Amino acid sequence: MSAARADTGVLLALTGDDAAHVRAIDAAGTGLVVVRRCGDVAELLSAAMAGLAGLAVVSVELEDVDLTVLERLDHAGTRGILLVGPEEAGRWSFPGWQVLDADAEPDRVRTLLQVIDRQGPGAIATPVAAEAEDGQGVWSASGTMAEETVGGWPGSEEADPTWGVSTWSAPTPADAAWPGEVGAGARLAGADTDGHHPPAPPPPPTPEDLAAAHEVVPGRLLVVWGPHGAPGRSMVATSLATGLSRLGPTILVDADTEAPSLAQALSLPDGSSALATAARLASRSRLDAETFAGLLLPTGGEVEVLPGLGRSGRWRELPPAAMSRVWERCRERAVWTVADISGGAPEDEVDSYTLEPGHGALRAALLREADVVVVVGGADPVGVRRLLQLLGDVAEDATVTGRLEVVVNRVRASAAGPSPERAVREALFRFGSLKQVTLLPQDEAADACLLAGVSVLDGAPATPLGRALAVLVDRVDPAAGARSHAASARRAGWWSRLRSARATPGSVPEGSPSRAAEPTRRERGRRGGRHRH
Repeated sequence: MSAARADTGVLLALTGDDAAHVRAIDAAGTGLVVVRRCGDVAELLSAAMAGLAGLAVVSVELEDVDLTVLERLDHAGTRGILLVGPEEAGRWSFPGWQVLDADAEPDRVRTLLQVIDRQGPGAIATPVAAEAEDGQGVWSASGTMAEETVGGWPGSEEADPTWGVSTWSAPTPADAAWPGEVGAGARLAGADTDGHHPPAPPPPPTPEDLAAAHEVVPGRLLVVWGPHGAPGRSMVATSLATGLSRLGPTILVDADTEAPSLAQALSLPDGSSALATAARLASRSRLDAETFAGLLLPTGGEVEVLPGLGRSGRWRELPPAAMSRVWERCRERAVWTVADISGGAPEDEVDSYTLEPGHGALRAALLREADVVVVVGGADPVGVRRLLQLLGDVAEDATVTGRLEVVVNRVRASAAGPSPERAVREALFRFGSLKQVTLLPQDEAADACLLAGVSVLDGAPATPLGRALAVLVDRVDPAAGARSHAASARRAGWWSRLRSARATPGSVPEGSPSRAAEPTRRERGRRGGRHRH
């Protein structure tokens, strides 16, 4: 004889009278029991961290409820139901949480809790606005309307007499569709006991509908990273944003939580942190496209800047759960998003006492989400060693999932010997098996552009550093054509110098055909000597 299954504890964190929910959940035979009626977020988190319950019903109208609270509940092993208003249904989503109408009947809430309890902790919920015929909206893990079955657990041979109400479950894989696929709308699984029939199938999509569906392509995310002490990460980030902006709108984000500097480097106002504001709005699911656009600072071209924190002590204002929504907005608005992050190992730690993400959590989350990661190191012996150690750590823990581009900055003979490019490449190949590396020479153009508040590719594209950065841009996205633009800028600069020289009698610019064709005094002497012999 098997032992009776213990009731699963439930935490309630609702606004207003919750007596009806308590009676519905505590009814005999439900397998659930309310263990705590929480009056605020602090009590909810304390109960979850103490292990009192594995399920929770939370109203988003409760003060201080946001995505960071759901993230901490997830770390505590608690999942459940979010009660939201009809106008907010499409804005709330978090893995492990189902979204239900705030006016849903208590019996409906209890039934969905039973489904979540039986599914286990692996379900992922994505809210999609959909409503049943009775107006009670349920948003399932697959992003479609949940199927309705009667009596027992979906797929079981016998009905469970203790349920007594309709049970909701996610559609089977054969019925489900990938996001964006035709037919991924709401569907009911046949007639129920009240004689209702399934709705008619949707009409086939028109060619215009299919064309519009394929036009929406999310932008890509590039992260500029490196070991501690790596020089020029921000310089590389600004130039990459400038070069990639030829493909369309580009967003440059200062996500450095230790030493933010992009606003000052580009001569932009840095009074308030737009990035922290975006994260705060995203944590409450209030960051819509219009609000996000108002936080961006224009730079006069296709590049828009999202300034970062004013000081490093504010890093807690950028929780990864909220920042993931910010990156979604960036992908929706821009072809490329370039994020400058702090250096160091990708440590995805969680505070064991508060269950809050640690200082390096944002960096680790960005490295996992990025499509391209540009790793910048220094060209001196210490910088090369730090770069190789960081790349070795990345290879071991597989934190970076996107494409890696390795860059070595400030290549110079004084730090790497008489042939600095060859020495750096040989060291990286010998100790790190790296063949494809972009080398950036030390160039005074970087200081001049910093003083002028512009990127190198914007202020000095024809310099050796500008041409090397153009090569990096084309490696990231060959469609940018940065090298051809740098070559055009170099030719334009030479013709400008030539015109200035012609205005001054007797002067010829260096590198011009006239100067190259004119023999020097030493050459004339050598030629004369050869003729004499």
